[in-house]
Amino acid sequence: MTAASPARPAAEFDEIAPEYDESRGGTERAAGFARMLAPLLDPARPVLDIGVGTGIVAAELTALGHTVHGLDLSPGMLARAKARLGARVAVADACRLPVRSGSVDQAVSTWLLHAGPDNRAVLAEVGRILRPGGRYLVIPAGGTRPTDDIGALVGELEDLLDPEGSRRDGPEWLAPIAAAHGLVYEGTASERPTSFEVSPRAMAASLTRGLFTGAWAVGGEATRLVDETRSRLLALPDPDLPRVREAADVVLVFSRQA
Repeated sequence: MTAASPARPAAEFDEIAPEYDESRGGTERAAGFARMLAPLLDPARPVLDIGVGTGIVAAELTALGHTVHGLDLSPGMLARAKARLGARVAVADACRLPVRSGSVDQAVSTWLLHAGPDNRAVLAEVGRILRPGGRYLVIPAGGTRPTDDIGALVGELEDLLDPEGSRRDGPEWLAPIAAAHGLVYEGTASERPTSFEVSPRAMAASLTRGLFTGAWAVGGEATRLVDETRSRLLALPDPDLPRVREAADVVLVFSRQA
């Protein structure tokens, strides 16, 4: 998980590491992600988890019979991953992977490409390290946006904070970037509808903590936009009433051209 200055996003993820898993659905959601990925992976070959974070998804894949190695920029997140995966994790920048070219059969990333790395550089590195015919499986954080009143306001904020789309992780954005680096977008797999509950007040609190999209650092004009969205959330009818929010998780499948 990286950006132009790797130290800053690493520090931000270090800060939220203690509450990261709980804030994103915990073991139950991680197990669901692992079940989405597992049928698309060869259990006879190791898996490289790029942006492994706390290792919570990798641990669930391990429980399903896969050997997973993980890389992440945040030492705070990796301390938790090491407790789950042992020595199979290391600190590394997703934009400069310490991996030999053409040496990886299969790689995965869960909720990485929206969170601060230069997704062009990440996909270039994936194209470099995959063997011909190798696969890269991506679970995007975007998936499908909830369309309730909370989703409308948060989606608008995300677009304002990222007008150039550098944090978009949908296929319409990633596919042409991947193609430039020898990766073919094969489509989506393992789509899984999901629902969860959150109130406008709880979402406003999440904006304050910076947890709604990862560790997006905001300052200046962005701070004003976040504060404005918080006020709009709290002004919604029944701000303490949880909304049932509908979305869908998917796996994006990329393969290395032979």
